[in-house]
Amino acid sequence: MSGVVEAADRLSRSRVRILTVLMIFFAVQQANQPVTPPTRAVEWVGLGAWLVMALVLLLVLQTGGMWLRPRAARELSNDETTRAHRGEAMEWGFTGAIATAIAGSVIAALTEMPALVALRLVLLVGLFVATFRFVALEKRALG
Repeated sequence: MSGVVEAADRLSRSRVRILTVLMIFFAVQQANQPVTPPTRAVEWVGLGAWLVMALVLLLVLQTGGMWLRPRAARELSNDETTRAHRGEAMEWGFTGAIATAIAGSVIAALTEMPALVALRLVLLVGLFVATFRFVALEKRALG
């Protein structure tokens, strides 16, 4: 049993590092996305990669991730504290997304902000805030 506990601890620590890197990649990838509909194959691939990364981040935040790991280690690494951290992170992400949507609505009323830019900004801020809140809470809990 101690091997499973050690594996769960390693998984929890690696999840924090991986989520940090994924969120940075997602933000950088977001900055490189065009604001026009894709027309070339490379643009479709970029859009698909962005969509997959957004969905993976959301699913990791929602479920705790580690889908390919042993069930016992997954359950230990998704303990009550981690579930509470994920819940708080999702609350913060939701608040960030709504605040961004409100600010975007004001900006769009005063300027010609493309809807695609506004939507991507809401997604970016929501996922960014939620991910980094979860990472911060987990780092503090893991020591």
